[in-house]
Amino acid sequence: MSRWSTLLLDDASLGEMPQLPLADVVRHADLVTAQQPQPRALYERWEKQQWSALAIELEPDREDFDRRLPKALRTVLEESIATFIIGEYTGLDLLAPILTGAPEEIDHLYLGTQIADETRHTQLMLRLGEEVLGYDPDPARMLVQAWNAVTPPHRDLSRLETEVIRELLEHPGDYRRWIRAVALFHLVTEGVLALVGQRAIVRSLQGTPLLQGVKAGFTAMCRDESRHVSYGLHALRVGVKEGYGDDIRDIIEQAGPIALRIGEGGQAEDSVDNGPSLRDLGSDSLRRQLRLIGIEDAFADHVIGLAPVTAAPTPTS
Repeated sequence: MSRWSTLLLDDASLGEMPQLPLADVVRHADLVTAQQPQPRALYERWEKQQWSALAIELEPDREDFDRRLPKALRTVLEESIATFIIGEYTGLDLLAPILTGAPEEIDHLYLGTQIADETRHTQLMLRLGEEVLGYDPDPARMLVQAWNAVTPPHRDLSRLETEVIRELLEHPGDYRRWIRAVALFHLVTEGVLALVGQRAIVRSLQGTPLLQGVKAGFTAMCRDESRHVSYGLHALRVGVKEGYGDDIRDIIEQAGPIALRIGEGGQAEDSVDNGPSLRDLGSDSLRRQLRLIGIEDAFADHVIGLAPVTAAPTPTS
């Protein structure tokens, strides 16, 4: 791969991450995916970019969250972290069948690193739930609390993921089902939802000395996500070239509109102040990723059009 210029996040330590310029964090994944790295290069990046979910200091963050953070931002962050508690834990379930069904040995090798990442992310989310939000320390009970906090579209997407993965589990060698699962998980769940949500949390904490542990953790996750999304786009480019474009379009047509409506019924939109909405950011991410795998902009516009903007409810006195 050729060298690019300003990827400060590539080599940053965990302790340096909260001080990185916001622009470098936000544009990092786009710069990485634009290079279209192959699975072997992504494996090599993973070897160099390790971090520990247990090394992040969270005691000051609990004090910040309870006593110093504005109420509106506290509400938005609690909703956003609950979404990631569900999403990262679910990622472990989704990835095992995707790894088993991987078509090439190098895909299998890379996906093993991604399962390690999802395990690390889940550990961090469980720590945030217990040590910052004050959720039940038992993971099973915490997941119920988090499930009750997420929006209805998020639950709908989780159910669709379960259906797609169940099909793959029942037909582990079926490439068509495998490529559909990759399209759903890597492009929609990670590329449209997780990456946009992680960036939004980092953006919401820009310029404040509060929640340094939360900021470090989500910045590290943004860096991991650049590898995950890059792998998915690689696999989907291959799938399009091999004639599976309609299967990819079909699952994105089902999942994309749900993902773009994920904030409906919650307050997460407020996490992006004076900037584009999460829906707009998700739409831009969807267009960009589809273009990178060789699917036309007209299809992206079609999918976005299937998720009409819902008017906000009128406040009552």
